[in-house]
Amino acid sequence: MLVRLPPQHLALVVVIAVAVFVGGVLYPMWRQAVDTSRDVRADPHHIAGTLYFVGDPADTSFLLVGDKGNLLIGAGGQDDAHKVVDNIAQLGFDIKDVKVLLAAGPEESLAAVQQASGAELWASDASADVIASGGANDSRTVYLPYKLMKLAGVTTYPPARVDHRVKDNETIRLGSLAVTAHVTPGGFCTAWTFTVRDRDRDLHVVHRCGLKLPYGATLVDPQRPDGIRADFERTLMMLRDLPVDIWLTPQGREYGRFRKYQESLNAEDPAAPFIDPDGYRKSIDEAEAEFRTLLAEQEQQRQRR
Repeated sequence: MLVRLPPQHLALVVVIAVAVFVGGVLYPMWRQAVDTSRDVRADPHHIAGTLYFVGDPADTSFLLVGDKGNLLIGAGGQDDAHKVVDNIAQLGFDIKDVKVLLAAGPEESLAAVQQASGAELWASDASADVIASGGANDSRTVYLPYKLMKLAGVTTYPPARVDHRVKDNETIRLGSLAVTAHVTPGGFCTAWTFTVRDRDRDLHVVHRCGLKLPYGATLVDPQRPDGIRADFERTLMMLRDLPVDIWLTPQGREYGRFRKYQESLNAEDPAAPFIDPDGYRKSIDEAEAEFRTLLAEQEQQRQRR
């Protein structure tokens, strides 16, 4: 005999069933995937001159070796510090020789690498506030579910100690190393530039910070975050003006890490596959195209209201 449940009871049964499925099936699967990914590795490798890749398959980290100590740009993801330390050791270097950490953006979890190395951390003013709060104090987060996740501690990370707040066009010097900060308008993202000497040539390197707009960003008035449209346009202009031979990004997929590394293994000039100024300009063109498309869509939506 079938029993017909009142609508409110039926809804409750559905909610309970979904909760059981998520908690009993999806969550364990997600945790297993996370635990598995923690040990996924990428081969550390030489890029050019004294520059090396020491990150994981997705999130990058780059070691710049100098005569008075080494410098590290980025530190991978929250659970990747042990990979960075292992990769540095695999290349024959010591994590304790890393004296300076450079943050490309506020989403980076640098606490574990900072603790392992004892290095000083440099970040822009805006990034420093977010990093020091473990990601909790991030005014770029405008999408309500993401805000709730931060409040619940789901997307936060261990805070790191920010030792120096870098200004636009400031150069950080460590012995023979000199790296210049290019703080984007709005201050949340920092591109780093430096020169490496390779085969009697000077190669200009740009560590280009991420160009993804905050999820849920509004480019038409009232803008969210405030001033995002003009800030992004000025960021694109600033990045286009940087001299570049080799370009790097916080995510390896963006600059073609694996492909370039594989090509370098059999190249007569191992640095040649990484020399890619056209790819750099194309990446900025693509980011601008996405930006223009989103702006046009939002302007059309506003006109329909």
